[in-house]
Amino acid sequence: MFIDPIIIQWGIMLGASVCAFMIGMLWSENRKEAIIENTIVYLVDNGFIRAQKIDGEYEILKLDEFDKE
Repeated sequence: MFIDPIIIQWGIMLGASVCAFMIGMLWSENRKEAIIENTIVYLVDNGFIRAQKIDGEYEILKLDEFDKE
């Protein structure tokens, strides 16, 4: 049985593309949490949003809660 080399080449390219896509998806999911956390810390540190640090984590305050304090 003979399989055309072009079909084998397309199969290998498809398999490599699927592997690269899945590696990229898994890598981006792991980094998403760190990016969100760093953004919130930056905004709090520079005074763009108001927050309280409770148990090592920031809790963002609503505007009316901040005015009551």
